[in-house]
Amino acid sequence: MRLLIADDEDYAREGLIESIPWEKYGIDEIMQAKDGREALTISGWFRPDIVLTDIRMPKLNGLEFAERLIRQCPDSKLLFMSGYMEIEYLKKAISLDAVEFVEKPIELDKVEQAVKKAVTFVREKELFEKKEGQWQKLERQRLLNMLKLKTKDKALIEKLCREVGFPEKAGYLTAVLWNKNEENAGELEPLAAEFWKDTGIDYLLTMLDRGKYLFLGAFGAFQQSRIREKCREMAGLKEGLCLGIGFETDNLMAVAASSEIALLNAEQSFFKSERRIFEIEDGIPEMKKLNPGLYAEFDRILKEDAGEVTAWLHELAEKICGEGFYRQEDIVMLMSAFARLLIQEKNALLLSVEGIDTEEDAEQKIREASSMAEVMELFDRLLEAFGIHREQETQYSRLVRDTIAYIEQHCREAELSVTDIAADMHFSAAHLNVLFRKETGVTVKQYISDYRLNLSKKLLCNPHIKVSEIAERCGYSNANYFSKVFRASENMTPVEYRKENCK
Repeated sequence: MRLLIADDEDYAREGLIESIPWEKYGIDEIMQAKDGREALTISGWFRPDIVLTDIRMPKLNGLEFAERLIRQCPDSKLLFMSGYMEIEYLKKAISLDAVEFVEKPIELDKVEQAVKKAVTFVREKELFEKKEGQWQKLERQRLLNMLKLKTKDKALIEKLCREVGFPEKAGYLTAVLWNKNEENAGELEPLAAEFWKDTGIDYLLTMLDRGKYLFLGAFGAFQQSRIREKCREMAGLKEGLCLGIGFETDNLMAVAASSEIALLNAEQSFFKSERRIFEIEDGIPEMKKLNPGLYAEFDRILKEDAGEVTAWLHELAEKICGEGFYRQEDIVMLMSAFARLLIQEKNALLLSVEGIDTEEDAEQKIREASSMAEVMELFDRLLEAFGIHREQETQYSRLVRDTIAYIEQHCREAELSVTDIAADMHFSAAHLNVLFRKETGVTVKQYISDYRLNLSKKLLCNPHIKVSEIAERCGYSNANYFSKVFRASENMTPVEYRKENCK
């Protein structure tokens, strides 16, 4: 049985692994992840039977991770850990069909009880699935996952082939289907089953991640051209489906290499969203490498000639899409770095761009984009807001602009004061206050207060962020003080504001 432990605290993960006799419960494979995004990636190929996850984690919290996990690995059993036993968490955990909710600080006996309960669920489900014929489907998925991961145990591969009735000796062709309509990602399996029925071609199909499926077809001596043509036809199974095709091989152990090419081909739809089918025509293409100086160039233009950033970025995107055959992950990482730099340069973007409350939000939207066009739409919004803020601040002196930037970057520090800012600017607090008020009409202290309040209002409209977390992010010493300040300004509590203004 396979277990995944997801917690951002290293000692918590290691402590659980070392302290519990997992073999006693039939758990012989354990993986660990330090955040929700890594946990989701691991789950895609590891297929855990049981997932023990903390709720409060960076990048993707435990609940967000769990929501995606149940689409990707619907058979995984969830155990939540949290030091925050709030009713919202409990309701959400119940809606996700969680087996148990373990309170922190962790008591090992309670964890073992929860694991034992989950193991019982898994074993009962395995028995049921074997009776219902699901066992073979799962083993076929396992076979394809092992082939994709370059498993070198040929004897085991051949044994699995015999057990599930998949040809050990045949021609093989891989394809990656990318269903960009994630809402209906699960529809693909029954559509594929109907499509390949009565063709005489056996196939394996498994989900990779976020709407991407790996297909492996086995064909006979006279079916090579037919299977490639049928693969192309799969792109018409549903709207929004893109297809990358690998190369033919007669060696099962070469399926991994073919699937890598199929995935790279499918990912080209990220750059050329008008096309739906991508395949090798003249051998295996050479992947293009990004210029390592692009980040520094973006930083330079942003600081020296911000008005040119939009044109420069669109020109870069057009060049990337035109040249083709970059890795999607490389582009995602570059654009995420650009977004972080942009937000760090002007933190007030977190106030004015809808759906972007943190740097991580921007990175997540870029990672989840199905095309370069979607990424550029996000940057257009960020850069438009950036330009507006820059235009508004041109009326101020360099000192006032630097003071505003300092406040934006340090607003979550509860002890932030005029004295701190003045020391950083090498001015006296009194002199800085006089100059700041002369240009802005408010004192530094009032500006800090207004900025925190406006930021808190935006964050309150995100239902996934707790009020206590908003208080921390905005620099209030605790949730009670935040509520007191908010009520004094808005004549209502943060919770009341959320109900009335953020529907």
